[in-house]
Amino acid sequence: MKNTTAILLLLSCCFLCSNTTFAQKAKFKNEKATCQKTRLPVNYVAPENRTYNVYKKGAYSETIEEFSRGIYGWKLDRDRPKMEAVISVYGFQIHPAKRNAQKKEKKDKDGKVTEKWTEYTYSSSADGMATLYIYGESSPFVYKKKEVEKSKAEKQKEAEAAAKKKDLEDNPFLSSEDVAEADNAGESDISEDSGLDGAMLPLAKRVSLDITENVQTQANRSASGAYKDYLDNHRPKLYKFRDNYPHQAYTQAMNTLNYEYGYSPINYRIALKSMKTDNHPEFKMWNDACQATQTLFKAFKYNKSIADNQSKFDPIINYFHKQAEQIPDDDRKAKNMKKAAFENLVNIMYYLDRHEELITLCQKYKDSKVLDRMANNIIDKSSRQAALLAFHKLDACHLDKMEDIADGDVESEEEQGEEEEEDDEGK
Repeated sequence: MKNTTAILLLLSCCFLCSNTTFAQKAKFKNEKATCQKTRLPVNYVAPENRTYNVYKKGAYSETIEEFSRGIYGWKLDRDRPKMEAVISVYGFQIHPAKRNAQKKEKKDKDGKVTEKWTEYTYSSSADGMATLYIYGESSPFVYKKKEVEKSKAEKQKEAEAAAKKKDLEDNPFLSSEDVAEADNAGESDISEDSGLDGAMLPLAKRVSLDITENVQTQANRSASGAYKDYLDNHRPKLYKFRDNYPHQAYTQAMNTLNYEYGYSPINYRIALKSMKTDNHPEFKMWNDACQATQTLFKAFKYNKSIADNQSKFDPIINYFHKQAEQIPDDDRKAKNMKKAAFENLVNIMYYLDRHEELITLCQKYKDSKVLDRMANNIIDKSSRQAALLAFHKLDACHLDKMEDIADGDVESEEEQGEEEEEDDEGK
C-alpha cells in the first residue's frame, strides 16, 4: 500500500512539473534583429549583360550629376552598354494663386450669433516635370497569386459600371467614338518631353517623375493680408522648389532603376518576440535564443553567401518549433506563447530563405485555431519569394560578386511583425 501511494505521489509530481511551463502565463515584448540581404529587382537580366549608361536631358537638368549614384550589381559602360537610361528634366510651372474665402460666426450659449466674419487664404502649387526612359531588356517577374473572392460591394460596383457603360453604348445620340473619347478625357502628352535620340535599344519603360509642391497661407480676416503672406512667405517656397526638384527627380529615377533592375543592399529589421516574464521556466532559454538570433544575423552581408551560417540557426529553429508544437490550441493561458514562438520561428526561417521548408511547416498549421492566419499569410509570402528567387536563379538573397559599399550607404527597411500580444485573462 505504501509503495502504491509513493508511486501515485511521484506520478502526480511528474505531471505537475511537465505542465508548469503551460500553467504560467508568459508576456512578451517586441524586439528587432537586423539582417543584411539583397532586395531582388522586378526584372532579370543575365549577369554578363548587366552594363548600363545614364544620360541627362532637358532645360532643368544642368545641376544633375548623373553618375553620383549607380545601379547595384551593374557596371557603368559608357561605350557599349546593354541598358541605357535617360532622365529628362524639361519643365517647371507655377500655377496662379487662388483665393479661398470661408464665412465664420460665433454663437453664445443660447445659440445666438454674436459675431460674423470672413477668413481668407491663398493657395498655389508648382509642377516640376520630368520623365525616366529605360532602354534595354524587359523581363519582369510575374507571380500569379490565388484569386480572392470579390466582395458583394465590389461585384455590385462592377455591375453598376457595366450597366452605365451599356446605357451609353445604347444611346442613339452617341457614337462608339464619342463613348471612347469620353472614357479617355483628361489624358494628355507633353510634346517637349523626349527620350534618347537615335536609340539602338528598345524602349523598355517610360516612368513619370513629375513632382508637385503645394503651399497655402494661414487664415487671415483680411484678403490683402492673406495675399501679402503668400507673396512674402509662400511663393518663395515654390521658387526654391524649382531649384530642388531636378535633384529629387534624379533620386526618384535612380530608385526606380534599382527597383526595376538593381540588386540593392538592404538592412531588414526582423520582428522578434522576447519574453518579459522573468520567473517563467522558459525565460532564460527563450531570450537566449532571441539574443543568439540577433547576434548571428549581424554577420550577414548582402554580398556574401549564407550557406555556412545556415546550420548555426538549427538549434534556435528547433527550440521555437518545439515550443509552438507542444502547446495545444485550447490552452488559453499559453496562447500568446504559442503565437510568439511560431512568429519567431517563421520570421527566422523566412530571412534564411528556407522557403520550401517553411511552406511545408505552415501547411501543418493552416487549420490551427491560434496559428491559422499567420500560417496562411506566410505561405503566400514565402511562395512568392521562392518564385522570385527561382526567377533570378538564386538560392538566397545574397550575390557573392557584388561590390562592397559602406555600411552607412545601405538602406534600411522595416519588417512588420504580427499583431501585439492579446490579454486573454477573463475572456
